[in-house]
Amino acid sequence: MPEQNIFRWMDGRGWLILSGRLTPDGADVGDIRSLVLARSAADGAVACVALSGDVSAAERLLDDLEELGAPSGYVVDLVTEDDLTITKRLSEASVIVLDSAPDAGTARSLLLGAPIEGIQTAFENGGMILAEGHSAAVFGTWVRTQEGGVTNGMEWLEGAVVFATDHPVGGVARTVLELQPHGYAVGIGSGSALALGPDGEVQVWGRGQVSVALGSAYVEQ
Repeated sequence: MPEQNIFRWMDGRGWLILSGRLTPDGADVGDIRSLVLARSAADGAVACVALSGDVSAAERLLDDLEELGAPSGYVVDLVTEDDLTITKRLSEASVIVLDSAPDAGTARSLLLGAPIEGIQTAFENGGMILAEGHSAAVFGTWVRTQEGGVTNGMEWLEGAVVFATDHPVGGVARTVLELQPHGYAVGIGSGSALALGPDGEVQVWGRGQVSVALGSAYVEQ
């Protein structure tokens, strides 16, 4: 498991890029997507995963990526496609982009099972995983629900709860950190991304609006 400072994340040859919400005009997000494409394998396909509930939005996302120079790609519809097809199409991609879900809970529900298995296989094989907006939240150990509670995330980023927020992360993360004092929160602002590489790389892309709030166990050490 790669480790750098407090960050510990899943083993794999790929990159995990957690991006904040898109700005209304899409400003700066092209920079993050361009960096993802620049680091990806030249001969692989791009898979766009529709988590927003709007497949046409994922199709527009694919068009945007192709304008940035992405290789041929396809949209993966988690609602209409069967598990075997979903796993195969995701595991074979060199770049996987998860569009922003309406909320973290929706993203988590849609990704459980075959989708996250296919994404993990792609990541282990060197794929670039870009999760945008609320979709980024599912990769932490915990996810804050819309009701203010806490549920389990995909645990790719150990001990973390991830928020796509332009506000100080300490406030929105308070509920989770009170329950998980050994955890920490990562806040990722619009037009910014936290990029985690296979050799322990921890990079901040875009506008640089990435903040961390520590649980009380860190403070008391």
